[in-house]
Amino acid sequence: MTLWIDVDDLLFHLVHHGRPSGIQRVVFELCAGLRTLHGHNVQFVRRGANKHDPRDFRTIDWSVVDTLLRQVMKDSGAKAAKASAPLFSAMQFAENETHRQALTGILQTEGQVLGGLASLWVGLGRLAVNEGKAALRRRRQQSSTDAAQHAEGTPLAEAVEAGDVFLTLGSPWHHENYVHTVRWLRDELRVSFGFLMHDLAPIRCPEWCHIGVITTFRAWHHAVLPLADIIFANSRATAQDVQSYLAEEGIGTGITVQHVPMGTEFGLAETVMPTERLVSEPYVLFVSTIEARKNHMLLFRIWRQMLEDMPVDQVPTLVFAGRPGWLVSDLMQQLENTKWLDGKIRFIQNPSDAELRRLYSDCSFSVFPSFFEGWGLPVTEGLAMGRPCIASNTTSIPEAGGPLGRYFNPRNLREAYALIRQVIDDPEDLAAWTQKVRSEFKPVPWTTGAKVILDAVQR
Repeated sequence: MTLWIDVDDLLFHLVHHGRPSGIQRVVFELCAGLRTLHGHNVQFVRRGANKHDPRDFRTIDWSVVDTLLRQVMKDSGAKAAKASAPLFSAMQFAENETHRQALTGILQTEGQVLGGLASLWVGLGRLAVNEGKAALRRRRQQSSTDAAQHAEGTPLAEAVEAGDVFLTLGSPWHHENYVHTVRWLRDELRVSFGFLMHDLAPIRCPEWCHIGVITTFRAWHHAVLPLADIIFANSRATAQDVQSYLAEEGIGTGITVQHVPMGTEFGLAETVMPTERLVSEPYVLFVSTIEARKNHMLLFRIWRQMLEDMPVDQVPTLVFAGRPGWLVSDLMQQLENTKWLDGKIRFIQNPSDAELRRLYSDCSFSVFPSFFEGWGLPVTEGLAMGRPCIASNTTSIPEAGGPLGRYFNPRNLREAYALIRQVIDDPEDLAAWTQKVRSEFKPVPWTTGAKVILDAVQR
């Protein structure tokens, strides 16, 4: 049995947005874990050039995905914010002609949306053709040592076998014809289909999402869920929520949603932190895309209140680390109007993994006031770096932080203010809490979740 994993939406995000968010990190880490455990019996596919053909999926070598993401993770700031930068940067570090050909293919596939680079694509395309032919000749000349490997760009229909499993770990619900892909896989190729649910936020909390996302999300899941042979979820809370949704909608009620433990290892293990601090003064860290659901507004109000209640020099700086998202125009305007509370709030955009490690390492503690989460990766990232976290008591977040976190109702300003203020006012308590985190936190490798997936698909 070969496990085929669709990484198209991971590549799509890297091309269009640069820095990966939580879902893309989870996809990458689980893919790497599955590859570690199951070797070449785990293969990867992406959409071909014909985006309107639900059957046009092509194989892509894992080393290409790995090369691309690792290069993206090294970049930060303005460079990472440019959609084309990650791919061009990765092209320079491609290990061989096959890598270069695959990366060029991704770039050409997304060419229409990147815009203004037509001449460069043509040149890269010619380079890819010439080098791709040479690589293919060498591949054919070599004696195959692994029958499960396929030439880069092989159509999925030519590589897959009946009894294999097609797995979606990301969020490809922006592809309208995905349901036709799944029907083709199951009905014609006799391949089982499974996918990982990250959350039901657009359904459970539509007020925090763009209307287009709500409509697309609902329609996609209502069409695809009944076709699933197996459904995974990134937390027990999400698993229960999806199970309830299946019953409410009367679809897939015979399926038990399986919880996949999320890893706590931070980013890329070999990432080396910058030698100098990114923020010189004491600070509290909030790692997240700035969007309404994440509840940055609550922290803005708390910090404004603390500046009224306390001497300015006793109020730590609040650092937002991430990128701007949706439904936060009012918040951003208020921050600008107050000059980011005269510098007491700072925004570090698109930090690299190395910079993020440094930010976690130097903060006094982290905060995560989100209203709704499928998991809560920044909570575990902070704990893994030995820093306490004050977080919401909703959905999966207490599951992510466990007994080492401290929690509040994200809708209760007074409760959140009191808890944060208590920690700031009692440095001895914070020091003891920090030591407790460092001594008692137990890291979870991503291979733990990968093994749950493998055991389930093999059954």
